[in-house]
Amino acid sequence: MSKLTIDELFNYLIGEANKKFEGWDFSYLESTGRMQEFPLRWNYRNKVKSRMSGISSLLDMGTGGGEFLSSLVPLPEYTCATEGYEPNIPVARKRLEPLGVKVYRVDDDEFLPFNDETFDLVINRHESYSAKEVKRILKNKESIKKYI
Repeated sequence: MSKLTIDELFNYLIGEANKKFEGWDFSYLESTGRMQEFPLRWNYRNKVKSRMSGISSLLDMGTGGGEFLSSLVPLPEYTCATEGYEPNIPVARKRLEPLGVKVYRVDDDEFLPFNDETFDLVINRHESYSAKEVKRILKNKESIKKYI
């Protein structure tokens, strides 16, 4: 590869910054080698699916565009998602509401818009969170020990 001039490098980086981004689809970053999710010794999707058996409520924190959550169908009867990045909210709603999932905007980790002991399972792939709030909204506090 030939050496780039300062102007060429600048224009390349501007082009990279302006690439279309929607939801949490990082396939472009993976295709350029700037991100690698696999191989891991474990698989997040499999871990989540194994914990979904027999539950009736699920929360996906930081759902992005809902790509991952929608891949888990069938979903528990009461499934919700949170998202804090404004451009992702309509994307997530378009994908998840037909599946019966309500998407909530959340800007404050210290306040989740759910009653105490609402969810059997809370999943979170990459979102910041308050451990105190997650504990508050989980139904069975003893189950926390199984997942930590």
